[in-house]
Amino acid sequence: MTTLTEYTPLPGELVEFRAPDATLAAAASAPVHPAPPSHLQENHLRRRLANTVAGNPQAPWLGVHFDLPGRPDVNALAGALAAWVRRHPTLLTWFAPRDGGFRRHALAPETVRFKPVRLGAEVSGQDVRDHLRARVVPATDPTAWPPLLAAAVLRPTSSTLVLAVDHAHTDGLSLQYFYDELRSCYAAELAGTTADLPEAGSYVDFCRLDRARAARIDATSPEVARWADFLSGGRPADPVDLGTEPGRMYPSAAFDVEVLTAAEADAFARGCRAAGAGFSAGVLAALALCHHRLGGQETYRALTVVHTRDEPRWERAHGWFVNAVPVRFPVGERPFTELAATAQEAFGQARELSAVTPMRLMELLPRLPGLQLDVSQTLPLVSYIDFRHAPGSREWAARDAGFLLGEGRVQGLHLWVNRLWDRTYLRIEHPGTPLAAAGARRLADGVREVMREAAGVAAQEAPV
Repeated sequence: MTTLTEYTPLPGELVEFRAPDATLAAAASAPVHPAPPSHLQENHLRRRLANTVAGNPQAPWLGVHFDLPGRPDVNALAGALAAWVRRHPTLLTWFAPRDGGFRRHALAPETVRFKPVRLGAEVSGQDVRDHLRARVVPATDPTAWPPLLAAAVLRPTSSTLVLAVDHAHTDGLSLQYFYDELRSCYAAELAGTTADLPEAGSYVDFCRLDRARAARIDATSPEVARWADFLSGGRPADPVDLGTEPGRMYPSAAFDVEVLTAAEADAFARGCRAAGAGFSAGVLAALALCHHRLGGQETYRALTVVHTRDEPRWERAHGWFVNAVPVRFPVGERPFTELAATAQEAFGQARELSAVTPMRLMELLPRLPGLQLDVSQTLPLVSYIDFRHAPGSREWAARDAGFLLGEGRVQGLHLWVNRLWDRTYLRIEHPGTPLAAAGARRLADGVREVMREAAGVAAQEAPV
């Protein structure tokens, strides 16, 4: 995971893949689609437009980059990109503000085309980065089409492909498939065939279900009561001093640290399984123990990210299939395996709330008597993903594959723990102040220490 400001590819010829005028005209006149935006999409659209009007820095997109061998055929790459977009219905849509809400428009798949546009024969890596920084936010506008930016840096021995998509249409689990799918589409273009890929479901269809499920939840639902109980405790205290003002947003900064080697991750997973817990619960247990050691917290409270791909048809669909759910459990200085079992139970209970989106919750909570909420306070967020399940992921390191992120604003700490084939790393996003940076480093060191301690114990206890 790399912030775009820190991304510098090797120099080469810069090419963008843009929709031709005929496709843009077809998109502009695309008919209204009956599927509403999901709750996440609508909230994202409102925030993006509000930040644009206010002139606030924002990071409303997600991206990926990876290398291809040699100098690819740019016309075949353009065709591969079009085939990939046609594969995922959400990428065929855009949203028009209408009557205080948003109306979806969808263009016909057969109208989708891209063409290579050459922007410079010898472009430095810094100039490529600066070009992407200037282009990516306006080029991924979800109120127009396409909601994505694709570019390549061409070189004789290897070339770099970059893709950025507005967050309304994507998430980290969706982007993990792009490496394999784009290469398959490219090979098919060169061969004049159709890519042999698993069928992909439609996030547009999921949006209908999202709205229907949300409508069945009202202020008397038990899920809302559990959320209200969690939120009534206010914002959890940070385990380290960030030196920030309550309710104030700060320009974000971030860093990555390796917390486990591949062997240590295997041992950590064995230790979690022995306790009846998964790796994700083990991550939560490690964070809880670190919070206890650094901040003396007796109860761990945070939001953790869960996917909402609750049917097989969504497995390879591209879209925003996530939710944040509240997790809470007692900590104390006790053995890691015991804490992991507690975290697993709390995580299982939290997953039961995955159908309640935060946006639906904000609609319902004001109807609850006596509940006082400070909506200016954001909650700490924790995410864990095992990317080893992604097709082609064993090649990512050799192909310099990675995620790209924009520059936004934050109030507190957001943490991602990602497991790869060769390592497991922690990324912390924090307010961009010296005190917050120092505090985040202390937290990262603490988390690494706890996870390696747990891995070491599990390795010693493994049967010979």
